[in-house]
Amino acid sequence: MRIDIRISSASRRIPFIALIVTIAASTLFGQVRPIYDRGSMGLVQMLKKLNTSASVLMIGAHPDDEDTALLAYLARGESARTAYLSLTRGDGGQNIIGPELGEALGLIRTEELLQARQLDGAEQYFTRAYDFGFSKTLAETKEKWDERVILCDVVRVIRTFRPLVVVSQFSGTTTDGHGHHQFAGHISPLAVKASADQIQCPDSGPAWKVAKFYVRHGFRSTGDPKLRINTGRFDPVLGRSYFEIAMEARSQHKSQEQGVLELRGSQFSGQNPVGIDTPETGLLDGLDVTVTGAAKALGMSDEAERSALKGMQTAVSAALRDLSVLNPEKIVPLLVKGYSAAESGERATRNPAARSFFELKRKQFAEAIVLAAGVQIDALADRETVVPGESVLIGAKAYTPHGQTVRVRNLTVRAPDKWTVSVAEAPKANSPAFVSREPGIAAAFYDITVPTSWRPTQPYWLADPREGDMFAWNSEPEAQTLPFQNHPMKLIAELEVDGTAITVERPVEYRFADDVRGEIRRNVDVVPSVSVEMDQSMLIVPFSPKEQIAKVAMTITNHSARPMIGSVALNIHAPAEWNYSAARKTFNLTRTGEKTVVPFEITIPAGTKPGSYSISGNAMIGEALASSSMVTIAYPHIQTRRFYRRADVETKVVDLKTAPVKVGYIIGSGDRVPDAIRQMGFDLEIISEGELASGNLSRFDTIVVGIRAYQVRPDLVANNNRLLDYARGGGTMIVQYQLPGYAQQKLMPFPTQMGPRVVDENAPITILVPEHPIFNFPNKITQTDFEGWVQERNLYNFTNFGPEYTGLLEAHDPGDAENKGGLVIARLGKGTYIYVSYSFFRQLPAGVSGAYCLFANLLSISAKESKITVDNGSD
Repeated sequence: MRIDIRISSASRRIPFIALIVTIAASTLFGQVRPIYDRGSMGLVQMLKKLNTSASVLMIGAHPDDEDTALLAYLARGESARTAYLSLTRGDGGQNIIGPELGEALGLIRTEELLQARQLDGAEQYFTRAYDFGFSKTLAETKEKWDERVILCDVVRVIRTFRPLVVVSQFSGTTTDGHGHHQFAGHISPLAVKASADQIQCPDSGPAWKVAKFYVRHGFRSTGDPKLRINTGRFDPVLGRSYFEIAMEARSQHKSQEQGVLELRGSQFSGQNPVGIDTPETGLLDGLDVTVTGAAKALGMSDEAERSALKGMQTAVSAALRDLSVLNPEKIVPLLVKGYSAAESGERATRNPAARSFFELKRKQFAEAIVLAAGVQIDALADRETVVPGESVLIGAKAYTPHGQTVRVRNLTVRAPDKWTVSVAEAPKANSPAFVSREPGIAAAFYDITVPTSWRPTQPYWLADPREGDMFAWNSEPEAQTLPFQNHPMKLIAELEVDGTAITVERPVEYRFADDVRGEIRRNVDVVPSVSVEMDQSMLIVPFSPKEQIAKVAMTITNHSARPMIGSVALNIHAPAEWNYSAARKTFNLTRTGEKTVVPFEITIPAGTKPGSYSISGNAMIGEALASSSMVTIAYPHIQTRRFYRRADVETKVVDLKTAPVKVGYIIGSGDRVPDAIRQMGFDLEIISEGELASGNLSRFDTIVVGIRAYQVRPDLVANNNRLLDYARGGGTMIVQYQLPGYAQQKLMPFPTQMGPRVVDENAPITILVPEHPIFNFPNKITQTDFEGWVQERNLYNFTNFGPEYTGLLEAHDPGDAENKGGLVIARLGKGTYIYVSYSFFRQLPAGVSGAYCLFANLLSISAKESKITVDNGSD
């Protein structure tokens, strides 16, 4: 729906030209502000973009695979339209900043890529490939990803973006290392070739022929690259080198600990052209990348098209010549001429590629006019979330520093067809969105009502369950390959600048002041009226011949502006009769954000067989059923995002025995193992920094060090000798997998090196010392306990270790040498030191029964010689 309101008086008696600015979604998401694209500095950048038809697409496999320095050099130095295509969103990696893994981690890394692109100036694309974890071979990756589907995804990006040059980050050979890297290098030349053939991937858009193809000279490549590009070149307008800007962008990959120094001076990116033997000085050598040069690349032969190109070129050349950064509004008439030429070309052409080029240039000219005139537009909502069937108040304001030459004609709100938009009164009281001390030249207010049937806002690739290791792209077809779908609400501001009408498009945002960080802006999301969340997604129940009581709790949250009254229930899917009771069956939530917790007790029948069972929580409000949890991903450096999953508790009855030992735990990076230890019934206590430094550690039977803790916990490194002394005094110290720095700093009790991992989750396991208590007490460990593992066996094993250590398990990937360093044990004084790189941090949250049994044995080993009674649930 569209509603227009008249803000200013009649226009002057001069020609009226409507300019439409569409800001790419990827440039508006996130918390990093586009500091290089504002004011006169941003205007110079935009004029340089208007003065070229260059375009370059880079292809890699993961977030952080991109050559950020080259992206910044191309986008801000060459002013080329530049983009990075990552086959995956990095879902299978690890998280240094929080507990999120899998799809949630992929969402974080998608946002981190967008923050990087805000700074380096490039755009961002994806395929539907899910990062299933580290892969050593191209063959394994091909088994996981449908090559044809991914090929057509890449072709779609090429045909949509229409690059003159494509740069592959990888060669498609074993020198790429990671199997995903090999796949990216393998698929890139195939996609470049296929994109030019309309028979290939016919549903991926009109064919496009790439002019030049390059492969990055990787760190494992031999010899010298054929082309070296100095990305350390200083830009006097930006006040920095492109490499400095790129490293600022690189440091946005915070979940991957990619913070780096912003080095000055010459820095080089090596590239190898494919099919070119003559020496080159740049990726664009031999290509006519002037505005008029686009005629050949885009197949323009009509005189009207060529005339439009010439008009654009003349206008931007004159604007660059006459630009004064102290008085930029003087070039507005020149920019209007350029816009007119682009508009005429867009009307005249029947060539889809040419039309897209003219449209892009028209929008760039319009944005340049806005920058030159100093116009600022805001569309602010009075709340961050809105429930279907309810309304959100939108305030729109325009700020124009040159009041006599810039006037506001109309402020218009656009929303999807089924939404209702109506003019509203200005709010009487101040709010963070509408501050009376911030008067615009013009303002308008709207009430926007969301239909009751509208689905909650969530990333389009998470709307449906994955199909194996590929995302299901069933919703938002126009968003496919983009980072996120566009916002449904937009402000259209029509300005009159020196007699010319300019229409500027901006998203609707929610603004608030954080007491520490200052002004924060977020997207406005549609959310359900009520969300339901269980306090645990995995419930581990040791097998028992006796009846057992398990406890879970449901949190019900009201997101509506109206009171929510309803009842709660559990759906239990089990072959036998399981009963439950609730502390109360109803709830009454009177205001937005109010929540309540309802405890449940579930009676598990005696002798329930080991296996998987399902418990689902739901809330009834009238005739409506709420059964989804809202997962909110919020970190200071990225835009807040939400997605939804069923409020399920996967229940595993496991034939599991434990010993009553006291466990101390030192939290690592993104560590969810403590929750699993508690579920097994162990007495667990998190060891604080103070206790680690000076507390009585001997009161613990076993101390467990979390994954990567030595990397993220300086206090742990400082107090490592206290832990080793604890073990020497008779305690059991278990260190889960660490990065190689653990060995380099010589933090283990005896020298060793750290090396390869086992990425095949089904790699055969050999129990080297079957009689060892770790495989017999209190649970008997057999080959079946290593079945059903997910993503990988282990990471960063010990290698070349001395006789002080005993390797207890052997596993290796096909074709690799044997590896006995994934689980090693050493006698240390009166106690025991254990290093285990097997990925319990993935297996335990996934409910792998055998992993629970083995980890319970590791924790219980300190009780073996003490002859403590084992709890097996029997009489």
